[in-house]
Amino acid sequence: MADEQDNLVIRMLRDIRGDTMDTRQRLVRVERHVEEMREQMVTAMGMAGMATVSVEKQGERLDEISDELEALRRRIAALENRT
Repeated sequence: MADEQDNLVIRMLRDIRGDTMDTRQRLVRVERHVEEMREQMVTAMGMAGMATVSVEKQGERLDEISDELEALRRRIAALENRT
C-alpha cells in the first residue's frame, strides 16, 4: 500500500513537472513576443519623432523660401519704381 502511494505521488510529481515545463516554455515565447513588440514600438516612436522633426524642418525651409521670395519681389518693385 505504501508503494502504491509512493508511485501515485511520483506520478503526480512528474505530471506537475511536465506542466511546469510547458508553462515555462509558453512564458518564454510570451516574453519573446513582448520584447519584439517593445522593439517595434520604440522603432515606430523613433520614426514618428523623426517625421515630426522632418516636417518642422520643411516648414522652416518653406518659411525661408517665402521670405527670400518676398525680398526679391520688393527689390523688383523698387527697381521698377526707379524707371
